Amino acid sequence: MNENVQQRVLKIIAEIINRKESEIRLDASLHKDLQTSSLDQMTIFIALEDEFQRSIPQEEVTELRTVKDIVDFINKKLQEPSLT
Repeated sequence: MNENVQQRVLKIIAEIINRKESEIRLDASLHKDLQTSSLDQMTIFIALEDEFQRSIPQEEVTELRTVKDIVDFINKKLQEPSLT
């Protein structure tokens, strides 16, 4: 797992949900553990798209339930050629 990606994802999530990065575990569920609203989640994914310059299709967003899911997904997306 790319540590840089993980740190950037944690930073974005922490900023949006107003928590310290150290409080966010990789196995934390966005909804159950971090208690993010759908608006929070939408904001997180938009920020991730901006940060990593990769599109995150809505149908894939619904599959990303934990912080680790997001980190793994971003790492996978970064292996693909950029469209920009």
